[in-house]
Amino acid sequence: MSSKSKHRKVKMSLRLKLALASIITLCTACCMSCFLVVFVFCYIYDKPITSSVAIIMCLIVCALTMIIGGIVLWHEALYITKPIIKINDGVQKVADGDFSVQLKFKKSHRKMLEGYYSDEIDELADNFNKMARELAGMDYMRKDFMSNVSHEIKTPVTAITGFSEILLDGGLNEEEQKEYLTYLNQESLRLSRLCDNMLRMSRLDNQCIVEKKQEVKVDEQIRHCIIMLSEKWSEKNINFELQLEKYSIISDYDLLFQVWTNLIDNAIKYSNQSGSIWISIGIEKKLLTVSIRDEGIGISKENLSKIFDKFYQCDESHKKQGSGLGLSIVKRIIELLDGKIECISEEGMGTTMTVSIPLNED
Repeated sequence: MSSKSKHRKVKMSLRLKLALASIITLCTACCMSCFLVVFVFCYIYDKPITSSVAIIMCLIVCALTMIIGGIVLWHEALYITKPIIKINDGVQKVADGDFSVQLKFKKSHRKMLEGYYSDEIDELADNFNKMARELAGMDYMRKDFMSNVSHEIKTPVTAITGFSEILLDGGLNEEEQKEYLTYLNQESLRLSRLCDNMLRMSRLDNQCIVEKKQEVKVDEQIRHCIIMLSEKWSEKNINFELQLEKYSIISDYDLLFQVWTNLIDNAIKYSNQSGSIWISIGIEKKLLTVSIRDEGIGISKENLSKIFDKFYQCDESHKKQGSGLGLSIVKRIIELLDGKIECISEEGMGTTMTVSIPLNED
């Protein structure tokens, strides 16, 4: 999309509109003044019109023109001042922390054509409304994020505190001590993973540019991910069906590795015992397309739209296995790589994740 198409056009500039309105107003006021002066002098003044009388008539015409024109322009100024006052009030509300404010104008201040504004005031108001909506969304996300972070951190910390107190109280045999120490270790690792993912998500949220300088052999990278996760899928006796053609892409190796690791890990996590996972690579319309499909528990239609939200987890039974940040991280990385991710799923029938990343063109 070109930069021009990103910015909507103004149908008629406010400067031109004001200039035309002023010219029309002054011309109309001048004509009315001339008509009034001529009418009065023709029907009331019965003496000869001398040069001094003509000058007086001209002065009266000028005075009337300024008075009539000034009154009309005063009312026309409301066209600018009213919406500006509304925008100023809206800015004040936003400054006070109220992000729910939305500006609404009369029909004279509405978009005239698709992609066009009546004037710059309409454009300013529309941009203000967008800003307020974005700030409201960010404020909600911040509050929701803090709430989720507090909850997610509190759970393992509470567990660690409880297990450590039991161990400190003593009176446990060796087997019981080992069991509680295992729980303690698991919760510590969970807290560590949560902190790592939060830091990674924070870095990605503040990152805008990715240096795509590394040649990544995607097929080899995916095989590396599968090998790295072998302990997880071997426990569930999962079978992999791979259709990995040899494709390379100029990108960021670590970010791509994170994407495949998270998606394959999710496929393993939600797959059934002795299930299968299909992974394929292809090229479609100058896009590198990677598809990862499992035959696991699937996702309901109600939950499908929320899977990329931070800390959201569809299945409560797997909550201890993750923090709900994995797919959020994946989506953010793919956005940074100018790609897209699509999820097709049906409850009880499995899930297909398809990642498309643009190929670099010389």
